[in-house]
Amino acid sequence: MNGFFVKEISSEEAKALNVDTWKEWDHGPNNVEWKVEEQEVFYVLEGEVLITVEDETYTVKENMIVSLPKGLVCNWHIPKYIRKVFIYNFEVNI
Repeated sequence: MNGFFVKEISSEEAKALNVDTWKEWDHGPNNVEWKVEEQEVFYVLEGEVLITVEDETYTVKENMIVSLPKGLVCNWHIPKYIRKVFIYNFEVNI
């Protein structure tokens, strides 16, 4: 899907994106289908989530950044816990 990506980044790259100013979100175990209503970029601080997009599953862990385009339908499986920071309508050039 155009605009969707998952990538591991360095702490320097995260600092350059000012992730410490983004909104924080955390959640325990869950499995949910989600239609992204507003473009979102998030960075994982702790834990993991398995995101399935078009029959492909991506394991997203600490120090990884993800871009979710508006309109994307995906399944989120949080096996234990996840803590992330996120921002809407943000262009990432990594």
